[in-house]
Order: sequence, then C-alpha cells, then structure tokens
Amino acid sequence: MSRLRSTINLVPVAYHLARIRRQERLPYGAQRHIQSRLLRALVRHAHANVPHYRRVLTPAQVEGLRTAHDLAGFPVLDRTDLHEAATGTELLADGFTDANTRAATTSGSSGIPITIRNSERDLGYLRATYLQDMLSNGLRPADRIAYFRVAPFLRHPLERAGVLRGFHIPTDRTLDEQVAAFLAARPTFLIGFPNVIASVVDELRRRGLAHEGVRTVLFGGERLTPTARAHILDYFGATHREVYASVEVFTIARTCPRGSLHLRTTDLVVEVEHEDGTVSVEDGQGEILVTRLRSEAMPLIRYRLGDRVRITPNDCPCGVAATPIVREVVGRSEDRIVAADGRRYYGDFLTSAVQTFPEVSRMQLLQSRPGAIEVLVILAEDARADVLDDIGHAVRRKAPDLEVTVRRERRIVPEANGKIKIVKVLDASQGRALSGDSPSSEGSPSTEKGQLSDVAEGND
Repeated sequence: MSRLRSTINLVPVAYHLARIRRQERLPYGAQRHIQSRLLRALVRHAHANVPHYRRVLTPAQVEGLRTAHDLAGFPVLDRTDLHEAATGTELLADGFTDANTRAATTSGSSGIPITIRNSERDLGYLRATYLQDMLSNGLRPADRIAYFRVAPFLRHPLERAGVLRGFHIPTDRTLDEQVAAFLAARPTFLIGFPNVIASVVDELRRRGLAHEGVRTVLFGGERLTPTARAHILDYFGATHREVYASVEVFTIARTCPRGSLHLRTTDLVVEVEHEDGTVSVEDGQGEILVTRLRSEAMPLIRYRLGDRVRITPNDCPCGVAATPIVREVVGRSEDRIVAADGRRYYGDFLTSAVQTFPEVSRMQLLQSRPGAIEVLVILAEDARADVLDDIGHAVRRKAPDLEVTVRRERRIVPEANGKIKIVKVLDASQGRALSGDSPSSEGSPSTEKGQLSDVAEGND
C-alpha cells in the first residue's frame, strides 16, 4: 500500500497519461470493453474489502455482473448515504485510513458536504487525468498555469526547470489579493470557475489594466452565459474549453476541438435515471449516476451526483473522441424553486429564460419563501433601460404562479468556495445579506462542487 508523498511523483503520472491517451483514441466499442473489465474488478474489490458494499451487495450480484447494463439491480449511493458512511470507515477499503489517504471535500453547496479519500495510487491516476484534460485543451510545456482554487497544489519536480509551472490564485482571499496573485503569476493558461475568473477580469478592467499572454481558459464547475464567456475571452483574446467534473468522481466529460463534451468512458460508468425510474447507460435525459472505475481507497458505485444531464450518441465529426456527448448539464437536482402550492421547478426551467438576454452577464435566482423569487442580474453597461421589465415578463411566462422581482446588481456574492450558485434558496436567518449591495460583500471568501482545480488534488 503506497504512502502519501509531500511532492508529486511523476512516474505514475507519465505511465497513466500514456495509457489514457492511447485508450481515448480507441473505437467506442473497445472503450466499452475496457469499461466492463474495470467495472468487474472494481465491484469485486468493493465487495471483498469495503464494509458498506459487503453489506449491500450479494455474492450473486457481484458474480453476475458483466457490463454496465447489469448495474441496474445494484443499490444507488445517495449523497446523504455517502456523507453518513464517510464519517466512519464504512466506505474505506480495508487497510486504508486517514493517515494513508488524502481527503478531498466538496463545498456542501447542496447542504451536504462530502469528503472523499484517495490513496497515492488513486492520486497518480487522477493527476494524469487532469494533465490530459489540460494537454488536450492546448497546454504547452512552457505555459504558466493559473489555478483558481482555495488550496495550492503540491509542487512537481519539473517546475524547477520552468516546465508546466503552476500558480495559485487563492479564491478564499479578497478580490484584491486574487488580482495581486494573478498579476504576479503572469499566467498564460487559466483554469477555474467562470465567475471567479470573470470577477478578476472585471477588476482588471476597472483598474484600466490590460493583461496579455493568456492563450486558453479552461472553464469548469458551473454554467456561464454566452455574454459572460465573451466578456472574459474578449479581454484576454483567448480561446476557451470546458470540462464537466466533480470532486467525487473526477472528470466526467471534456470538450473536443469542436466543442462537444465527450464522456470519459474508460474512467467511469455513467447511467441516466429517467423520470419513470428506468435507467440507461450513457444515453438519455435525467439524473446522473456515476461509478468511478479506478478507486482503491473509497470506491463509489452508482453514486447520485445530484446533476441532471442530457446525453446523446456521438455524432461529432471531430475525429478525436468516439464516446457519447453530454449535450447539457441541466443543473443540480437540489436547485428547485418552490411554488406557493408546493410544486418544485428545476432551476434551469427559469434561468434559461434569463440567459436568452444578451445584456445579462451574470445572474442568480434567490428564494426566501415559497411562491416568490428575486432575479439578480449583472448587466452590460449599454443595457436597454427596459430590459429588467422584459426579463421579468419572460420569467413570469415560464412560471405565471410565481411572484417575480428583478433587480440589477453591481456584484453577486459568491459562496465560501468562490462559486456563484445560480439558484439559491435562503432560510429565514440568511435574509438579504447575500445582496451585492451589502457593505460586507466585498472581499467575502470565495469555491463548490466540481471546481476543476479542486477535483485534481483534494485538500493538499
């Protein structure tokens, strides 16, 4: 059993990187064959070594599993179950402890913070996956990489030679401190939450500062309106790519040169649970269930991530990836707006009405009581005078039973992890302190589930 290291060991990273790159070029059928083989090994390992799976799986289920389609009879691991089991040793494999694993904790944006533990071998593969995400999106050896995240990464030996140098932009610090770290880093490749990067860009623009040299921005962890994306890219004169990832299961999908989000079939099993309760593998629309295939310390089988997705077969002409495409991440299933009669709307049902307005660069829906919402928007400087009225009408057409108020804000305050929740349901104690007009909002700590840079390492 490998011990944790104080620096990154590049040998396993290089080994896994070569294998990942080779497997990603295989036809889809060959990737599914690898997926089935790894899935069988994972389930046998989990049943033999993990207390939770020894309890919930039967020998017949384990022996009868051949492909991802056979998972349909297995129990689903919900976030609540994972949170409760992870507080003890129920989900840790035999021989693994807090001392020989590294923790990675989600922000708890759904109200349930999740801690995942990875072994050194798990991290070796994770780092290779993360590096491939960047390389496939145009990373060059001489790039200076700005990681927008809470904690810094471990260093790696090649940085002393100026290769793949990483710079930490601390998203739990004030905006001034983030800007100072950014300017000192002089980065050429950016990775992080879109809204965190957008805040830095806004401040640089306000100060009248130009920053040249950024070639690529790799967005991950949250949705971004086309206007906000263009705002960032126009400032840097950069190209952009995206990933769909989470702390719990690493990278789920990555964009190809044509912009399609292709699934990582040899790393995960992705199932879609439909509204009628049926389940399909890598196809359809519904809640996503994810099985991470390479995890010795804390296997996750059929984990309900909390997102709704729409996946279709591959029709992308990129020639780079052959796997199905995540057409849409519909949003957290917990992000529901509650109507006066108790009915619940998925957040995107309403946010889609706001995002159609090109004047909107950032937005947030706040709900402090059932049946009423506030739509907070940050608008372009040349926005029409009547755009707030038009936004209100558009939202009311979607949900005529809701009381809708639209307000223009200077700033939308991020969560403690730097990420702006698109839909936020407040309790009575939170009141209005989340408004960007609050005197204490400037410099409030900034992160959330799925920040790509947090996915890559955990809490180092």
